[in-house]
Amino acid sequence: MVKKILLFLIILALNGCQQDTNDQLIYDQLVKTEKTGFYHVPIGLCEDYPEETTTLETIRSDFELLKRTGVKFLRISFGWDAIESQKDQYDWLFWDDFVKMAVEEYNITLIPYICYTPRWVSTAPAEDSLQFWNHPPKDYDQFGEFIYDLVSRYKKWIKSWELWNEPDIRIYWKGTTADFARFTKIGSKAVRRADPDALVVLGGLAHRPEFTRELFQNHDISPHVDIVNIHNYYETWHPAPVERVVEYVDEISDIVEQYGNGQDIWMAEVGYSTFKRKTYVSEVYNACYHYEHTPEYQAVDLFKRLSLVISTKKISAIAWYEIKDLPASEEVIGDEYNNRYLGVAYEDHSPKPAEKALVHFRTLFSRPYRVVTENIRVQKSADSDSRLVGFVRSDSSMIVIAWLQTNVPEDRPLQPQELVNDERTEEITVTLPVRLDGGAMLYNAVGEKKSLQDLQHGDNSTSFKLVLKGGKIGIAELLR
Repeated sequence: MVKKILLFLIILALNGCQQDTNDQLIYDQLVKTEKTGFYHVPIGLCEDYPEETTTLETIRSDFELLKRTGVKFLRISFGWDAIESQKDQYDWLFWDDFVKMAVEEYNITLIPYICYTPRWVSTAPAEDSLQFWNHPPKDYDQFGEFIYDLVSRYKKWIKSWELWNEPDIRIYWKGTTADFARFTKIGSKAVRRADPDALVVLGGLAHRPEFTRELFQNHDISPHVDIVNIHNYYETWHPAPVERVVEYVDEISDIVEQYGNGQDIWMAEVGYSTFKRKTYVSEVYNACYHYEHTPEYQAVDLFKRLSLVISTKKISAIAWYEIKDLPASEEVIGDEYNNRYLGVAYEDHSPKPAEKALVHFRTLFSRPYRVVTENIRVQKSADSDSRLVGFVRSDSSMIVIAWLQTNVPEDRPLQPQELVNDERTEEITVTLPVRLDGGAMLYNAVGEKKSLQDLQHGDNSTSFKLVLKGGKIGIAELLR
């Protein structure tokens, strides 16, 4: 648990930055209650900053959004190809200003990943000249030299370094798994030589656990990384229901437990887009209901996705991708549609419903908690589509989150011809194993609330009914 506390300190920007009172309370309670199973998973945001198009005004607006949402950490990318576009000629000007503004002015903890290969050192063949950035370098030691110089320059402000992004899919890494293992080991050695106190983060996994398994089982990657990062875009770029994110986390955790050395696991890139064209969302996912991939439902998805991830008890940090939607003029890698509509805010930084959901989630889960889903009794129909997770907080209050699963594969066509209304309604009865008569509220995803009525109390129980509707979420908060 020592490493998890160290990670928590880093995430809260304790390395040279001032904590606010709420952060100190969270940390104090985490230390005091960890032996009884309470924990706290910090939630951050992600953003990419192309040096050639990003303005100071845009950066400051992003930082102000973090400030208004209370978010403390930000995943960004350092582009090897942009900073060292010519051998041994570095352009730090943009990043010097960015890092100092983020850390010194806004007290943001930066958790960067480092990518991609410059043209001058890329192994890309002539016919693939426009895709030089995703090929392994001709000389891996050049990567090590760049990492050493990068970490040395910013080690005063940054204490974790992620080596590459989504190497398990060909769009981001054209080499083999063995190539990537060698690449990571050289980068890790450079990080630790430049800053022995820094954490090395394995390049974030897109969606293929077998890639991570091969790195650990066949290529002895464990001694070279402190953090394993995984991404999740179920129901946008993956056909699986979001509820299966729990199985995904479990599979990665099993790999780390079997072959690793107790590495923490981050989900430092997770999201859900607000794009669809009729039923089409992406090459692997089609919407069935009208509400899917709308700004309103993105807020619902954010709340239940984060709830599911923290319920695994196996994730140490989460970062939602991303701050804001992208303008039509900005180039993107891969899917040019969904990539533009992942923000919790619109392009002009005005909040989407997802921003309100993020703030609401962080408010409800601001103190340590532990999952108690298995201790909650739920009365429901045999063919129910309802799903539920429950938590007790360190002050003995409880949170219950319930919804109807949107993507039920056996009940919906793979390629719907047209969008339909989700007419499902279910009533469930929830019984908690403790008497809670200090008041109860019922919230929606964005924090609108009303009193939770008709609670039934026993000596050691509290029961209530929830009416669940398709595309909505019910969040009950019950006080001791």
